[in-house]
Amino acid sequence: MIKKITESLKKQNLSGWQIRWARKKSHQSFIALTQLECRRMVETEACVISIYKKKPAGKLGMASFKITPANLENFEKEFERALFAAGLVNNQPFELPDQPGKLSGVLLHEDGLGEDTLAACEERIRAAVAMEKQVRLSAAEFFVDEIESRLMNHKGLDVSQMETLLQTEFILLARAGERENEYINRTTRRFLKDFDLEAEIAQSSRFARDATAAALPRTGNFPVVLSDEPLDQLFNPLVARASARLKYNKMMNMDLGGSVVDAGPLKGDGITLWSNGGIDRAVGSTRFDTYGTPLGRVCLIENNILKTYLADKRYADYLSVPVTGELGNIEVGEGSVPFKSLLDFSRGNGKTVYHLQAFSAFEPNAITGAFSAEIRAGYEITPNGTRPVKGGSVSGVLQRDLLDCRLSKERVQRERVLAPQGILFSNLTIAGN
Repeated sequence: MIKKITESLKKQNLSGWQIRWARKKSHQSFIALTQLECRRMVETEACVISIYKKKPAGKLGMASFKITPANLENFEKEFERALFAAGLVNNQPFELPDQPGKLSGVLLHEDGLGEDTLAACEERIRAAVAMEKQVRLSAAEFFVDEIESRLMNHKGLDVSQMETLLQTEFILLARAGERENEYINRTTRRFLKDFDLEAEIAQSSRFARDATAAALPRTGNFPVVLSDEPLDQLFNPLVARASARLKYNKMMNMDLGGSVVDAGPLKGDGITLWSNGGIDRAVGSTRFDTYGTPLGRVCLIENNILKTYLADKRYADYLSVPVTGELGNIEVGEGSVPFKSLLDFSRGNGKTVYHLQAFSAFEPNAITGAFSAEIRAGYEITPNGTRPVKGGSVSGVLQRDLLDCRLSKERVQRERVLAPQGILFSNLTIAGN
């Protein structure tokens, strides 16, 4: 399929073209209660073709379309539609990259994963849930994917990689008396040794059990420790401040050397942040981005100061800045305080601290940095003890609240984030009873 498409593109009067080909083999399993409903294997293959055509006044027309083996015979018709669409677009021109000198050897693929892996995971989850008191399995899904991809363009670039992904979503139900609560867990890893179902079941079971006795938090401004799930999205507004795309489109106005936090005295730890596409086995790692740029480790923010724009080939050309490639994993430097000390803050200060670990949806606004999320699992810690909380919400503005925060010395690797295990914000707003 690739050969036929390439030959057809070479005959066209284009300024450039790019082909992104991928084949995915997915072994899938579905469990209801503890019984297997079905297992299946799904295999897909597709090419996404992007075409570029220079236009008068130095503009560039661009369009993309998808071809699968089933509709390969319609290539010419799809190409004509894309060519027409490109004629309606007037973009600033940029150059696609040449063949890179070297790609990283980052570990993305594990041999031997497949249907047997599904069967083993099904037994593991049943056994892990059976060890938990007051908890039962409602449903579970498993996906074991192997993805082969290749990227080519008219300038001779030709790069490829193999990846594996293991994914699960499961629902646990906990009952205490007449009260029953559920907890949903979604986990993705690349390698089986990182796919710690037992640990995920243990933590999710604790959250589900605690929810049966949880109360609303108090209302007011409190110190708050964030850990676990919110780390996945917490730093997105900082990455946005480093984005060449947002800078070019005038959605951000950050200059190199400027602070990514609000003006004011820094009372806690500063943030140092990298885009790192070279962390072995991490879900955000890749050998190259969607234009073929090799990904490595690039410092975007150092002690709250913007050092480098995150720029793919297109926006690097537009802003005349170095090409970093697209975002890999978000890596955040360690802090100054042991994680346990963050949770002991209440004892030393006589204050109530909230330790929040899961939300219905924690998604800080990338532009404003504001966040407000419903609490799904957390704890109220006072000098007199700890109690679980659920419901209510936590709110803040990231670039303001980072002026007074403490990061833990310990770091954890999540799917696409390598970050301090916990972050203590001195003053976030809790809405509860």
